[in-house]
Amino acid sequence: MSNNVPSHAKMEHLFRPAYEVKIATVWLMAAAATPFMTDVGLVFSSLTATGLIVGGMSMVSALYIYDAKPIILKQFRLTTNRKIFMSVAKLRKINQLSRRHLTKRKDKREVYIGNGFEWGAEHAQRAYQVLDMDSQLSEVKLPILLKPIVKLMSKETKKLGGSPWIHGMGEEKPIKIVEDTLYGHAFIAGNVGTGKTTLLRMMSINALHLGNVLIVLDPKNDRDWKNSIKKEMDYLGIGDQFYHLHPSKPSTSARLPLLKHFTRVTEVADRIAPLMGGAGGNSKPFQDFAYEIIYHTANALQFLGEPIRLTTIQSVISSERRSLAMRVFKKYFTLTLGEGWEAILYKEMKKIGSADELEAMFIYYNVLKKTNPNSVVEGMAQFALHDASHYAKMVVTLRPVLTALTADPLNELLSPIDDPTIDDPRPIVDLKSLMEKGGCIYISLDSLTDAQSAGYISRLVLGEIAAVAGARYNDDDDSEVRRVTICNDEVHASLENNNALLNILAQGRAALMQMVLATQTVSDLESKTDPATAKRFLGLCNNFISMRTTDPATKEYVSEQFSKTSVSQVQSQVGTGSSTGHSMLEFSSSYGERLMKTRENAFPEELLGQLPILQYVARLADGRRIKMRLPILLNNEPSTSRAPWVSEI
Repeated sequence: MSNNVPSHAKMEHLFRPAYEVKIATVWLMAAAATPFMTDVGLVFSSLTATGLIVGGMSMVSALYIYDAKPIILKQFRLTTNRKIFMSVAKLRKINQLSRRHLTKRKDKREVYIGNGFEWGAEHAQRAYQVLDMDSQLSEVKLPILLKPIVKLMSKETKKLGGSPWIHGMGEEKPIKIVEDTLYGHAFIAGNVGTGKTTLLRMMSINALHLGNVLIVLDPKNDRDWKNSIKKEMDYLGIGDQFYHLHPSKPSTSARLPLLKHFTRVTEVADRIAPLMGGAGGNSKPFQDFAYEIIYHTANALQFLGEPIRLTTIQSVISSERRSLAMRVFKKYFTLTLGEGWEAILYKEMKKIGSADELEAMFIYYNVLKKTNPNSVVEGMAQFALHDASHYAKMVVTLRPVLTALTADPLNELLSPIDDPTIDDPRPIVDLKSLMEKGGCIYISLDSLTDAQSAGYISRLVLGEIAAVAGARYNDDDDSEVRRVTICNDEVHASLENNNALLNILAQGRAALMQMVLATQTVSDLESKTDPATAKRFLGLCNNFISMRTTDPATKEYVSEQFSKTSVSQVQSQVGTGSSTGHSMLEFSSSYGERLMKTRENAFPEELLGQLPILQYVARLADGRRIKMRLPILLNNEPSTSRAPWVSEI
């Protein structure tokens, strides 16, 4: 074959028996036998010559072993797999944490994401060769000395599942990515128990090593994930900036006001109304009505100078809309007529003759609005004086949402009252302040016991984050802004009717925000939204990572990320024939081989369902396609361990 043929287009024989080992064994045996084959009387006289011969034979044996080593290692990796462990101390070293804090050398801002290799055409070629083998890979003949080791590792290999040979297609090495790559956002897919949370743990600690603010939305309250973050923050000297919001442990949970930050009042309604679900069909009029009354309520509270809380909105919509409207009218009359307006209103009410004080106030307002109109007053009057029976029908789907978000203990955790006279040791976390000063808030959504409320909370938290991102984007202050990493597991629960999440993905980079989002399948996204929104979501995540998956839509999408490549195929032709035209003994046969190239998926779809636990493939924002193995992080250091620069401070 011509030397001009690319290496990936040639048919490699990586899975043949390692003949070099047999040759090396023969040379080694000959070297061992040579001294005993020398005449006994000549042993001492020919000792030097014998030594040279033995040494030469041993060197030849070593050369053959050296030549056999690559193929032996490749074949060994075809049938074995094991867990790999890494200490957090080693991760700090790889991430150059001490260099970032103790030296003045330029910081590369790189982080470690596992051990692996870039998947190319040569790996695809090898993968298709193995796929053509039988299930036992009987064509692979390991040296006898390696078979006991393979048998010893077989238990762990089976426990990790999948096909270990997939990772054996290449030679792994530590892989790092620069921080800018992460600002393309990352989406992680994979079946339950395949390693998504392990990867999220590592990426969370990486964010801390980069000095980022960390916001975690965890539906399961994973203790290892939470504790690893807390312990690393203790090591970095910022353990006091770790906050944990946990609805199932309200007595020790942090508190988080979810409607504190917004640019316009319409944002409050835009966050709550979509929680009702269903943006089209018969549900749209109900959602539009909910949007309007929430807007009027929030607008009125802002007009009165009162904080906008979920509990306040819930009480107003349930039973206090008239009392809120009365307070709005009273403030309006005070601003318009000054003190003593009650006497003027009393006279006018006598003229009007209305028994309903609120209705009389509205009628009198219609007189005053000619010179002093007020949209807040008009909106609140429309809301408060709405027909009671029709109002009750229109809010029937909104009330359960607000009830879920304000029931005990969420009323205290999500709508806290910041009153210094109240003795409450639980911290109130302001997301904007957190992003300015640094730290981490770990939000345990507890979705197993209350999946609906968990979905509501995650969407409202992301809405609050989007509001802070908007403020950052519009801020003209040139001072340094902290970078923010947002980790959200089971993100499909946060995506339903949630424009805030999509807005962060689309524009979060400008506000120095990066998202790491995980769920099981692409179909999960479509089930909560629609195919178009799911495609937009995936398109905004420039880093796509997939663990083992059996979902057809996910497998197809991942395979598309690796595009196609040319795969060489050997076509064999065999022919036999006989003829009696000239002689009854006439017989002919033929055999031929032809090397052909076809365009196939660079990463075959079927391999995604065969990935072992803690292994993944990824398409990165920097253009790389990689096959990775994930280590399990261990932190056995004492809880009092601190970084050197913390001790110096």
